[in-house]
Amino acid sequence: MLFAGLVAFLFLCLLAYLATEEWLLLVLPTGLVALAWGIRDFRLLYLAIWATIPFAVEVDLPGGLATDFPSEPLMWLSCFLLPVYLFINHRKLDFSFVFHPVFVILVIHFFWIIFTSVISDAPVISIKYTLAKSWYLVCFIVIPLILFKDTKDFKTWGMVVMVPLILSVIVILARHSQYGFTFATINNAVIPIYRNHVDYACSLGILIPFAWYMRQWFENKWVKRFLVVALGLMLIGIYFSYTRAAWLCVPLSIGAYFVIRLRLMRVAIPLALAGVIMIVGWLAYDNNYISYSPNYEKTITHKNFDDLVSATYNMEDISTVERFYRWVAGYYMVLEKPLAGFGPATFYSVYHSYVDRHFTTYVSDNPEHSGMHNYYLMVAVEQGIIGLVIFILLLVGVLIYGEQTYQKMQPGIKKQFLMAALISFCCNLFILTLNDTVETDKLGTFFFLSIAVVILFGVEQGAKSKGHIDRSEDPA
Repeated sequence: MLFAGLVAFLFLCLLAYLATEEWLLLVLPTGLVALAWGIRDFRLLYLAIWATIPFAVEVDLPGGLATDFPSEPLMWLSCFLLPVYLFINHRKLDFSFVFHPVFVILVIHFFWIIFTSVISDAPVISIKYTLAKSWYLVCFIVIPLILFKDTKDFKTWGMVVMVPLILSVIVILARHSQYGFTFATINNAVIPIYRNHVDYACSLGILIPFAWYMRQWFENKWVKRFLVVALGLMLIGIYFSYTRAAWLCVPLSIGAYFVIRLRLMRVAIPLALAGVIMIVGWLAYDNNYISYSPNYEKTITHKNFDDLVSATYNMEDISTVERFYRWVAGYYMVLEKPLAGFGPATFYSVYHSYVDRHFTTYVSDNPEHSGMHNYYLMVAVEQGIIGLVIFILLLVGVLIYGEQTYQKMQPGIKKQFLMAALISFCCNLFILTLNDTVETDKLGTFFFLSIAVVILFGVEQGAKSKGHIDRSEDPA
């Protein structure tokens, strides 16, 4: 009777929507059905988020807001139902992860975001950002730590993510083929499934480590063949995306594997930080960065990928120079408010007052309202040097504790999953030097999941070292 009633209710709402075109008549019944589904099986509701991410599209809402549909509404619903799940299952759950050092740093990071939102130059914008950050942390840090235990959980997650992802790749390759696989038309092929070719390519780049290891997780030959084909399609998709950052993710993944395997993270991290400090210091010293200012007339958008690569080297590619334009503005903004910054998500509303006209391009009016295209500098601008230090400590903690945990684990699916998560995390860190993707559903979700995996297996190994019996690992 309940099922029949829900079906009838949905049908009536659909008829009402067709008659009035009022979008709430679709959202309300869909939300009620999802609510009933989530109460019945919270795990399936949560997996539905991952299944919808590859095809989620940005939808404008009343009041100047926007959301990624349907993935973000499912995140809201998961956050709403999480207390119900905790109340029902609290006796079976282990919350020892709250004492893991990485989790502690993550909590400090979030509380600093709240503090800088309160003192922000645009508190309304910053509070909206903080709310969005909160459900990302709940859905991709807290919930995986609660739900993911057995190897079957990781197998299920892998297939739930991989199948729709490959379907999106097939659709995009088919559409791109109609344009002749040209660089100039790649954005036409990926929109509206992905915001642009960068989101598409980088999504594939950070998931290649998971696809690589998943080939070994299943005994069914058809599943194995699907995963081999999936890996090939992902590489083809990256190649025809003509995205420099994603291309570099492939050799970076190989390098990250050997760094983790050979326990070189404690050497690699100081070298990387020292290199960044030296480059930034040299550019800032005596305003050396001005010597790289472009010729305004020659800094254009290129339709041929070979021309783009050449233009990048000669500082004549519009996307590269526009990054410098915003980075220089960010540098002056940090000097203006070094400790706590201007407030989360305030960069766009403030940075025009700090730009250096030497780097002006044809797109410097920024009609898309896009960010700084360097997440680290953006954190320094919006959360201050203190916020950047906390964020860097979080990243270093993930890498160091992740490597330590990997070395302690026994061979198996979980160890491979941790390696894939760490490699993916390293690729994400590289992408963040050129883009602002932590809060996007296509990339940020995997960034946070990698952190959750390090915490999850770190707690598990800690329990083993204390003589606790691990009942979560099945014989596989």
